[in-house]
Amino acid sequence: MLRFGVIGTNFISDWFVGACAGRADVTAVYSRNPDTAKAFASRHGIEKATTKLDEMIAAVDAVYVASPIRAHHQQALTALRAGRHVLVEKTMAGSAKQVGEIQAAAMASGLVAMEAVRNLHTPAYQAIKDALPRLGTLRQADLVKEQYSSRYDAFKAGEVLNAFDPALDNSAIADIGVYPLQPALDLFGVGPIATHGSSVLLDNGFEAAGSLVLGYPDRVATVSWSKITAGVTPSVILGEDGALTIDDIAETSRVTFTPRSGDAEVLFDRAPVSPGETMAGEIESFLAQVDAGASDQHLAALTLASRRIMDAQLAQYHPMPDER
Repeated sequence: MLRFGVIGTNFISDWFVGACAGRADVTAVYSRNPDTAKAFASRHGIEKATTKLDEMIAAVDAVYVASPIRAHHQQALTALRAGRHVLVEKTMAGSAKQVGEIQAAAMASGLVAMEAVRNLHTPAYQAIKDALPRLGTLRQADLVKEQYSSRYDAFKAGEVLNAFDPALDNSAIADIGVYPLQPALDLFGVGPIATHGSSVLLDNGFEAAGSLVLGYPDRVATVSWSKITAGVTPSVILGEDGALTIDDIAETSRVTFTPRSGDAEVLFDRAPVSPGETMAGEIESFLAQVDAGASDQHLAALTLASRRIMDAQLAQYHPMPDER
């Protein structure tokens, strides 16, 4: 089995290690804090815990990068330059320029660099794609992910945790906006002819919610996201012959098709699963790319296109330095 090293020891890394069971071996973990690294390794039965990134990279075949977004670029490049594949948590990096550098380094070395956007690799998402022909000509979509962050109350009380710290390249569009944005680009096209959007900023400059419109010559998609409200609105995809209703675009448990004239039909119906369980598909996709010896170019295009759109959205409020 492929040996993974993990950068980052938060709950997402916990989910990842669990999802690797039976698919890959997690044999090393890196953290700047030795106690944190040792605790994570002990919790998951990982043999190597280290505070030296190069040491961890040398001991594995691939690296899962789950550190704050600001660190993704350099850590991914370090692993690639050492000849290791990288699976990088969304978003891949803090700018489209940095994403392009990671992807170019992987291609030049015959390695895989994949962004971990888990909802693109689930049975529910495949059911959505399989149903598209039944919609006829696609015309509109309204894809939504709104989730009141478990860390927002702390922010309102005056404690700024990493999730609400823009200095770490964190933003709502990068954290959960990616869940509706990448399906919109995947289903409607990676090259919209126009984008228009607006966001809600908190007092510290953190981008906390927003919406944007992706314009195409013959269709339009609206994407909305929030970390400061608890949404109950489903996502919909509309065609001339019918509509798909999706209960949650990030963690889908129910997909319904309603023809223009006729009764609704449930296409996918499964009890909600834990976020960790939805990571299995992305791991399997990554392993398939490693076996093939190259990154999936369509997924790579989605990663780059979505980051460019994020950059444009955020630049309305925080102009990005040229070097980034």
